[in-house]
Amino acid sequence: MRIELSEINHAIETDPMGYVAQCDALYNERIAKAADLVISRLHESRVILLAGPSSSGKTTTASRVKKALAERGVFAHMVSLDDYYRPKHDPDFPKTRKGDPDLEAPDALDIDLLGQHLELLDRGEEILVPHFDFKRQSQAPEHFWRLKLHDQETVIFEGIHGLNPILTDKNPDATRLFVSTASSVYDEDVEVFDRVWMRVLRRIVRDYNYRASSAEETLGMWKNVRYGEKRFISPYKKFAHYAIDSAHGYEVAAFRPIAEPMLQKLEEHPQPKLVDLILEGLKSFTPLDPMTLPETSLLREEFLPKG
Repeated sequence: MRIELSEINHAIETDPMGYVAQCDALYNERIAKAADLVISRLHESRVILLAGPSSSGKTTTASRVKKALAERGVFAHMVSLDDYYRPKHDPDFPKTRKGDPDLEAPDALDIDLLGQHLELLDRGEEILVPHFDFKRQSQAPEHFWRLKLHDQETVIFEGIHGLNPILTDKNPDATRLFVSTASSVYDEDVEVFDRVWMRVLRRIVRDYNYRASSAEETLGMWKNVRYGEKRFISPYKKFAHYAIDSAHGYEVAAFRPIAEPMLQKLEEHPQPKLVDLILEGLKSFTPLDPMTLPETSLLREEFLPKG
């Protein structure tokens, strides 16, 4: 899919808030289609598996689907696949090519427990949902909670590995949703901003705002993130019942005032070619003040500072 650069810049220069509202409405239309699909398949399964790569907007999209379902009379519980992480000190925890713990690998999750829970929920039985404490890097039993699906209830399992066969094989009838930035920006026939670069900007800005991580640290992880995506996520997106494009036409323009100075200050870092390409692409966009975006924008909910 493609978004035209000329349309973006013209809209931002003439009616920025109208364009923001238009892009947000398009995203919400995709959410509504996903909710309608879920309801049409409730007789097949009450489990929803929602997957997507890093910084695709999975959490916000899952919350929006939950809200859309509620408007249709169906209550959705939400479970993060991150809560099924195994402790890093587990001797069988997967490793990266450098020998570090590989959080991108599906085997980092307790797959046996997760598969059992998917089956039990669809049978109407109760499970004890785990909670992983990332500060302690271990399970926190004091925060476990009980879940059982009643009539007109469903559950959304959200995480990067939601469409991996190690999960879908255990519940083949589950509704499968895939979220990602699927639209690149073009100037006529020339691609000026790749859809993956959007996720790089999202990740850099989010990590800075909410994880106290520098752009250098985020870029240092990006190569392994992409390696994991190509191995464990992208091959399975074709099995989704519906794909939600989370790219917003205005987002690169909104990220430019924040991300451009951060990237320009970088000296030695692990992704010089990628940063050069992104900086060159950013020059093409008329800047948009990100703090003028409504609180309901996906960017404000998940990546940009609140308030």
